[in-house]
Amino acid sequence: MTRLSDYSDQYGGFYAPGFVVAVDGRSLVEQLAIAVSQVEVDLKLGVAGHFSFTVIDTFDITKRAFISGYDQPVLEILKFGAKVDIKLGYGDHAHLTQMMTGIITEITTSFSEGGTPELSVSGYDSLFLLTLGKRSRSWKQQKDSDVVSLVAKDYNLATVIQTTGEQHAQVEQNQESDADLLKKLAERNYFKYYVDEQGTLHFAEPNNKAPGVVTLSWGESLLSFKPEANLAAQVSAVEVYGWDPNSKQAIVGKARAGEESGKDPSRNTGGQRIRRALNRDAVLQVRQPVFTQAEATRRAQAILDDHAKNFLTGDAECIGLPDLRPDMNITLGNLGAPFSKTYYLQEATHKVDGNGYRTTVKVQETSL
Repeated sequence: MTRLSDYSDQYGGFYAPGFVVAVDGRSLVEQLAIAVSQVEVDLKLGVAGHFSFTVIDTFDITKRAFISGYDQPVLEILKFGAKVDIKLGYGDHAHLTQMMTGIITEITTSFSEGGTPELSVSGYDSLFLLTLGKRSRSWKQQKDSDVVSLVAKDYNLATVIQTTGEQHAQVEQNQESDADLLKKLAERNYFKYYVDEQGTLHFAEPNNKAPGVVTLSWGESLLSFKPEANLAAQVSAVEVYGWDPNSKQAIVGKARAGEESGKDPSRNTGGQRIRRALNRDAVLQVRQPVFTQAEATRRAQAILDDHAKNFLTGDAECIGLPDLRPDMNITLGNLGAPFSKTYYLQEATHKVDGNGYRTTVKVQETSL
């Protein structure tokens, strides 16, 4: 586990936060003389990563146009579909950390009384392309991981794909976007998917069993933490019913509280706690298009895990740390016995503005 002091050495004591926004390979500030006042990068699992930045001091009152310091039309540079690379960190711009590669999809401004217009520019990483349009197609005798690989190839995406275990007689996409297809395949394998800072598509089991990459302590590096434990949506057992077309018999996949992925063995999960509170099992029975015992059991486990991960959630804010990204674990300390523990990070928002660099994260845990 990395200590915060190690990050402090790496990032020059967290002094002089900075950023670089490059459009089509050219830095807005250094190479194009276009001032940027703030940058935000929002990274989530299962959806396209989002970025935004604000361009200031470019509106020429005389010309009635947005003009760069080199007398170039700004809106010809910040055009829709332009490639954007964002780096954040501290100190020398040459040592900043790559946070996202994406494309511009939105530009807004406001001409208000007595004010100077600014440009708000935003967009998404390459997962956004998979949300456009809908398709109907099918693949025969393929594993889900093979289908994901073929879909990624359509977009020329580099991939890190974990092989799924079962070969399906047919995988169907029925009037769905490619992003919807990835979501469906991820859910039935209890996988997570996202695009990283280099534009590589990841499709694999959640990395929720690893140790925390860093320890953040309240009152020191952890600025705030708001946890919430809620039993309302918890179940203590899941049963998935399907049909085996070969044997002509029903299939039942089961998962019980205590078997949740990434569970802390020294603590009770939400499912275990609701069983104790009710003095009986809270059973969720569902019918799913599953055709083998292995698939039914895996789906039951995925449903149990999905419920369990919503038992203990929280929002935390800390000093800006570019290394904090979804699909990793962080350890939070100085919070007392129930809440001082390791959490799975599902969302991270990085923002640099006039107040400095802050990172806010959304975390989850199955047990308390």
